[in-house]
Order: sequence, then structure tokens, then C-alpha cells
Amino acid sequence: MKIKNSPDCVRFLFAAVFVIIAFGAVGCARISNALPVKNIEINNNSSSDVIQNTNSQAYQWSILYKLSEKDDELAKIPVSIGPREKNYYENRISFRNNGMESVTRKRLSDKERVLGLKLLNVKTGKIQIIKVSTKITSDGVSIVSPDGYQINIVERPNGIKWNLWNTLYRVSAPKDTVVIKNNFPREEKITVTKIVNGNPKKETKKVTMGFMYIPHSEYFEQKEENKVLIKVGSDYVKKIVNDAFSLLRERGVESKAFPGELVADLKALSPKFFERLPLLEQGDLTEFMLEPQRTVDRALTILGANRESSWKHTCNRADACGWIQFTPGTYSYMKQSYPLAQLMPNFEEGAGNHINSMMAAILLHDSNLAGLVRKYGENIANDPRLEEYLAASYNGSPRWVWKSLDATLGNTFYDWTKHLRTETHGFMFKLRYLVENKLP
Repeated sequence: MKIKNSPDCVRFLFAAVFVIIAFGAVGCARISNALPVKNIEINNNSSSDVIQNTNSQAYQWSILYKLSEKDDELAKIPVSIGPREKNYYENRISFRNNGMESVTRKRLSDKERVLGLKLLNVKTGKIQIIKVSTKITSDGVSIVSPDGYQINIVERPNGIKWNLWNTLYRVSAPKDTVVIKNNFPREEKITVTKIVNGNPKKETKKVTMGFMYIPHSEYFEQKEENKVLIKVGSDYVKKIVNDAFSLLRERGVESKAFPGELVADLKALSPKFFERLPLLEQGDLTEFMLEPQRTVDRALTILGANRESSWKHTCNRADACGWIQFTPGTYSYMKQSYPLAQLMPNFEEGAGNHINSMMAAILLHDSNLAGLVRKYGENIANDPRLEEYLAASYNGSPRWVWKSLDATLGNTFYDWTKHLRTETHGFMFKLRYLVENKLP
């Protein structure tokens, strides 16, 4: 389906919104306040779990406009988390060393939840807010919707289905409808002050709070107009990297690889190295092997839609958190090693903050480069494969890079990655695709 061309005045407004979002001049919430928002009220003729946009006047819209509208009604959805964990199973698809596809059945667990979904009718542009819940059985997680709605969870190429706030939804009813945002319940720790025996005492407790997030959508891939999100995502990453370098330069952080020089001024550490990090960390290997360009576009779309919220609360089983997956130990080491950088003291906040975590990544590259220089000399900084050495150190450990280089450095007949861990081989596969295709 194709959206009609907007009148000149409306086209100008959308262009202005795009420029503001793409260059990060203001945040999404501020843009929402500046845009006209259609009247939304409770529809008394339907379930109390459904709120509809009741403005029937035809109007033009863009996806950036819709994603930046106010979410007051979505925020009012009473989210909650069930009392106990329930087990379920999903497929996980991977590739063996011989290239054969392998499918394993993975046991997972989660608590049932109540969350809010923001739906967009792609023909009319109308918005509906609904409350849904999850149901967990051994076969997986499903969505329980109000009457008149049917929402399914879509299995991704790697086998993942339920993916918390970044789950891929498909709306079967009403027709021409897609999920463009969710208010997802998360448990967060807050500090409260209680009076005990007349004295104030601080304690930490868990509370359930809603988290606004734009999950990836098949609609973003189908609409030619929505390729703008990929451009916004790419521009956003470049801006974050530029801001991180600028802060390190402003704070006078010196390099450990080349003492006397500022980290931000090292020619060896190209901004491109760091623009690729979020795509490397958030691009699943199986999906990369099956559909590399689509996987890159997916990550950039999520960045374009969510910007500073992208993967903010994402942590894996190894406690690596944030959009570029820092671990607590490594982050702490960067704080201690580069005190002038003034990295945020709290790990979770620091890993979730894009500029702060990107600064930490630049410092980690400098630290790993220092190890390479000590072992192989300053000329290693001019090696055309330096990005691979540093990316492999970032993903695994410098000692595996050194071991592999010791066995192959100077021998042009062997791939230098021979002795890297299996996971890091996958990291190299993704990196080489990005470099060869000059992405992002």
C-alpha cells in the first residue's frame, strides 16, 4: 500500500521532524511535545482494555511522526509481572563447522506479564492502545488479547520468539494493523527511605515499572518509506561515536598505547571501528549467516526507532550489558585505568548510557592496542587488520589474539584468526561483512 504525497506544508513539517531526530538535536519525548497529537480517548463501545484514536478526519503521516507521538495513554496501562517463573521451550538454530544447520531445543523461563501495546492502522494512520497479557506453557509464550484482536509472536530466523520488549509481533486482527510500541513491565531496584526508631534508614526494594520500547516490525521492512529509520539509525551511531571522542578529548584522556597523545587523537583508532560495534554485538550470527543485510538493517532500524533506549536494559548470561555488551569487570577496569574519562560510577547505568559506554569501548580498544604495541611494536598500529585484532580482543580476550598472531603473523598463507575461540570466529565473520560492504 502506498501513502499519498503530503501537501507542501505537511511535507515541510515531516522534513523538519526528520532532521531533528536524525541529528539527535532533541530526544524523542521533546519531539512528541512539539507535535500535534490526535485526540485519544477510551472507546466505551469496546473492551476496557482498548483505547482508540477517535479522530476520524483523514490526515497524512509518516512513521517518524507516529513513533514520536506522545505516549500518555500507553503509559497509563497498568503493567504487572506474575509471581513465579514458568519454564518453556524454543528452537535455537545455528550452523556447525561443516556448514550444516543445527536445531536445538532450548529450555527458558519467564514470568507471565501484563503489558500495553500501541497499534497503528497502516491505511488510516489511526492509533489504538490495548492491554494484553502473556501466557506461558511448555510450548512457549503466547499473547492473550482483548476481543476482536489476534496478536501472534513471530519466530525469527534464529529460532527466537519471545524476546521481552523487543519481541516481533504480527497482528492478524484487526487487519492492516501493526504493533509500533510496547509499555513493557520490568523489575527495577529503587532506594527508599524509611523511619526506623525515629531515624531515617535507606533500603533497596524491587518495583515493577513500565518501559517504553519500539520493537522491530515486519512493517518497517515492507514499507519503502520506512527505510528512513535505517538512515536515522546510522546517523545516530555516528553521532554517538563523535560525541564520545569529543568528550574524551575535552577531558584530556591520554593514551596508554602511545603515552603523551590523547586517546581521541590516535589515528589508529578510527571512528569506523566503533560505529560497527553495536551491529557486531546486536547482530545474531545465525541471522547474519542467513540474511546479512537484513540483519544489519534490523539493528539500524531498532537504533533509528529507539535511539538512546536501544538495548539499554539488555544483558546476557555472562552479565554483558547494554548496546555494546560491557561486562562489570571490564567496565570497572576501564574506570580505574582511565580516571580522567569520568565514566559513570554505576555499571548498569554506565553500560546502558550510549555515550558513556562508547567512551569505555574506545578506552578498551586503546588498552588492548597498548598490549599489541608492547608485544609486536608500534608498527602494529599501521597493520591493515588492526580493526580485526582489536575487535577480537574486545569480543574474547587479548591472549587469544596474541596466541593466534604468534602462530600466523608474517605468514601470508594462513588466516590470522586460526587460534581464536569459536564465538570470536563468528564475530570476525560479521566484521568482515560490515567492512567489505562499508557499513554502517
